[in-house]
Amino acid sequence: MCFGFWSANIPVMVAQKKETTELVYGINDRPQSGRDWIIYTLQYTVTMIYAVVWGYAIVGMEMGFEAAALSGYMACIVLTIGLSTLLQAWLGHRMAMVSGPNIIPSLAIVAAVTAGGKEYAQQAFLAQAISGIVLVGLVLCGFVTFIKKIWSPLILGSMVMVVGLSISKQGLTLLTASGFGWQFFTAVILAVIAMFAAIRGKGIWGTLSALMVILPGYIIFMLMGDFQWKLVQEPDLFVLPEVLPYGLSVPPLDLIVIMVVVNLMAALNLFGNLRGYADIIKYKLASKTMKRSFLYFGAVETCLAGVLGVPATVAYGENLGIVMMTRVAARSFILTASVLFVVFALIGPIGGFMAAMPEPVAGAVLLGIASTVIGIGAGMMATAPQFGRREQSLAGLSIFLSLGLFLLPEASWEAVPRIVTTIFSNPVASVILFVMLFEQLLFRRKPSENA
Repeated sequence: MCFGFWSANIPVMVAQKKETTELVYGINDRPQSGRDWIIYTLQYTVTMIYAVVWGYAIVGMEMGFEAAALSGYMACIVLTIGLSTLLQAWLGHRMAMVSGPNIIPSLAIVAAVTAGGKEYAQQAFLAQAISGIVLVGLVLCGFVTFIKKIWSPLILGSMVMVVGLSISKQGLTLLTASGFGWQFFTAVILAVIAMFAAIRGKGIWGTLSALMVILPGYIIFMLMGDFQWKLVQEPDLFVLPEVLPYGLSVPPLDLIVIMVVVNLMAALNLFGNLRGYADIIKYKLASKTMKRSFLYFGAVETCLAGVLGVPATVAYGENLGIVMMTRVAARSFILTASVLFVVFALIGPIGGFMAAMPEPVAGAVLLGIASTVIGIGAGMMATAPQFGRREQSLAGLSIFLSLGLFLLPEASWEAVPRIVTTIFSNPVASVILFVMLFEQLLFRRKPSENA
């Protein structure tokens, strides 16, 4: 973990670039030993548990799933995480990136609960499946090429930084969920130990930051009697994912439009995450590879997830922080972990065990990841062809506006149309739109200025 302040000067940026090339395992490297295979597969498996926690905490809790409904929902969450990660790492973008419930459509589903109740929100999943079909059509018509034309280092850097800042808010919320008692201090101590290992650790010990927080955290909270065993005990032993759990009735048109727009924003998020991760590991992301990844994103991560009644998934921006912390980018480990996850989807108590991760422990790791992601985002903005007063001002204003809208109380959005609330109360979606608006339209450079 890399806590600390970032300084926007060239020497620091160059040092960061040099550090990112020092991977313990490159993208196509094979495990050097059985020990490495076990340890790094375990680490990716543990990292993927975060995605389960997100899927449960954001949408599952808001929908009020209980007993059999919760068991089936968790099974589908685990299945879509494992399947989307496996297909993308194997056949799609072919990078070691964990996919999990996407925060952008997840917040749209939560907003649907507030706007029209649980029955209305349940229809959002089928609307999401329809939006996945729309995405596939757009990709086949050249949507990825369009994104390339409007994308810029400033958009990418601002998006990545906002992802890090949003993660840090969630991390602090989880870290202090039990107040400032022993739970908080235990999680902080584990985070400091992991940070020390990441900075000073030699050999394999310098690559196990996340593992050093999660595994001891589980054990300590279990021994202290502060663990939600109910989530482990309630699900059935074997669970089969249910197709169209909320029926096949056609969703309202406004809900379909909202989910299409929301998942277009998620597609922009995916593009930035892929470009950012590829830049860190020095991987050339070919146009065919990018297109193939977007087809899987629309067909599997968005459409299939909707059919199964769970939020769409996406390759997480947190992957940038994970590879910086662990320096492990080999696909072999994540492919093995994702196959395990597909198997786990059939075993109910395993999903419950993942969802029962102690909140302070989850917060400790999120803060570690957030700190590296924020630094990476700042570095990416500085790689823009020009990064003067104009770029600094419009990036700063975009980040300020997106985070400011994100932090507004829910009551502030009551009189605003649902589609506006869904987009602009989400910091990742809104910062992309703000930077595009300022950079490409309102403050677009004149040809003479570019020269």
